Amino acid sequence: MAEEKLEALADAARLAARRGISRFTRFLDPAQAAQAMQAAREQGVVCSLWGGYEDAERTIACFHPPEEAVGPEQYPLVCLRSRIQTKFGTITHRDLLGAFMALGLTRSCIGDMIISDTDACLFATEEMADYIASTLISAGRVSLSFAVLDRIPPMPEPKGTSFSGVVSSLRLDAVLACAYRLSRNEASEVIRAGLVKVDHLPCERVDLTLHGGAVLSVRGRGRVRLSAVGGTTRKQRIGITLFRYE
Repeated sequence: MAEEKLEALADAARLAARRGISRFTRFLDPAQAAQAMQAAREQGVVCSLWGGYEDAERTIACFHPPEEAVGPEQYPLVCLRSRIQTKFGTITHRDLLGAFMALGLTRSCIGDMIISDTDACLFATEEMADYIASTLISAGRVSLSFAVLDRIPPMPEPKGTSFSGVVSSLRLDAVLACAYRLSRNEASEVIRAGLVKVDHLPCERVDLTLHGGAVLSVRGRGRVRLSAVGGTTRKQRIGITLFRYE
């Protein structure tokens, strides 16, 4: 299945290059989005990603010629929203995803799902939005009534905690040690054991240089984003800001 997805991305990139037109995918997870970017580089086209809002995890890729600009309004996605009657219970991301999968649709039809105390929002491909709105009527013990929105509302900020630290360099082992309160040797061991992902892709390079915005994860320890890289201290160490997701 993974090989089929990779080949489909390569085919879309090749078609965009050959015909000089834009080609959109369905929703991709972060690893697939990275593969889409690689396919675009190999074919000499641009791969732009949009999931409905800034920092969306699941996105639609658009392969297009370098001279062509593609705006958010051109992506074939919409936002659906349902009020949650909290007096009848609450729902989790797992409840909502399970209810969606029970419809017999594939995960590529929908993007991120955002659940607040009062609302449930999900992003879907335009072609499937009406069907989802008419058939996704409950999750767990909570009744739902999704409607397709004319405009995408502001999405809530992700939940988590920001904290600061200093590192000797932006190497993966140094930042990982700071982010997860490990020694440098412990961080190196975790990386070499294949337990670390950078921007959602496995990475075993302890000397990889990170960039601002990189998302790190250690199996069983959650995710951390390198939010910002500051200046150097008098001892030539680098100040960084990290965000730990709940």
